[in-house]
Amino acid sequence: MAYYFMVEKKKGDYESLDIAKSKYFVRMSKFKGIGCSLSEIDLFTMMFNNETEMREALIKEEILPEIYSLKSLSIRLLKDKKYHKVMYDFLFQKDMEYVMEPKLLITRINNKLRKNDLRFIESFVKTFMNFYDCSSTAPEIYEYITSSIRNGVLSPRLFELDENSDTILIRMTKLLIYDYYQGYNGKVVYKETIKYRNLHSIIAFINYYDKKHQMEDVLPLNKELCKTKKKTKHSTIDGQTSLF
Repeated sequence: MAYYFMVEKKKGDYESLDIAKSKYFVRMSKFKGIGCSLSEIDLFTMMFNNETEMREALIKEEILPEIYSLKSLSIRLLKDKKYHKVMYDFLFQKDMEYVMEPKLLITRINNKLRKNDLRFIESFVKTFMNFYDCSSTAPEIYEYITSSIRNGVLSPRLFELDENSDTILIRMTKLLIYDYYQGYNGKVVYKETIKYRNLHSIIAFINYYDKKHQMEDVLPLNKELCKTKKKTKHSTIDGQTSLF
C-alpha cells in the first residue's frame, strides 16, 4: 500500500510532495514516483528534530513551494478515491529509538501503568479498541480501568501475568506490534516481524497524548474523582471475532 506525503493547498485540496527528491530520503520499497512506504516516510521525517526543521529543508530543496510554507502537511493513503490521513501523523528524530527497538516502546507504556496514569491507559485502549488483534483484550482492560476509576482503587487484574509473564496491557501492546500465532498448548508466541503501521500509530498516539496533557496532572485515584467522573457504558462491537 502506497502512502503519500501531502500538503493541503486549501481545505480538502491535497497535493503530493515528491520527498524522494530530497537528499534525506532513502528508497527501500518497490514503489516509484511520489508513492512511498510508511516506513520510508517515517525514516525521512525522523531525520529532523521537529516539523519546523523539516519544512525548512523541504523549502530549501524546492520540494515544498514557499507559497504553501505554512500549509498543513500530512501522511495520507488513497482509498475509495479519497486521501485518508494516517493516525496522528509524523514521527521525528526522538522516535527513532522506538522504531529501531519496539521493546522500549512497550516499557514506556508499562511505565504509564506503574505511575497510575489511568487517563493515558483509558485513552490508549479507546484509540485501539477496534483493531482486530486486540479486539477482546482491549475491552477487558477498559473494564478494569473504569472499575479502578469508579472505586478509587487500582484493579489487581491490571497486574496479573499471563503465560508469557506479561500484564494484560503489555499483552495488548504486543498483539498490536508483533505478528504472532497460538501454539499447540494455547500459548501466544510472538514473532520478530513487526506490524509497522500499528507501530507507527502507537508511537504517534503517545506523542499526541503527551503533548496534549503535558501541562496536566496524572489522573488521581481518589473519592472526589469518583464523585465527579461521568459513568461510561461500554459494550463490545457486534461481529468482533478474535482468539484474544
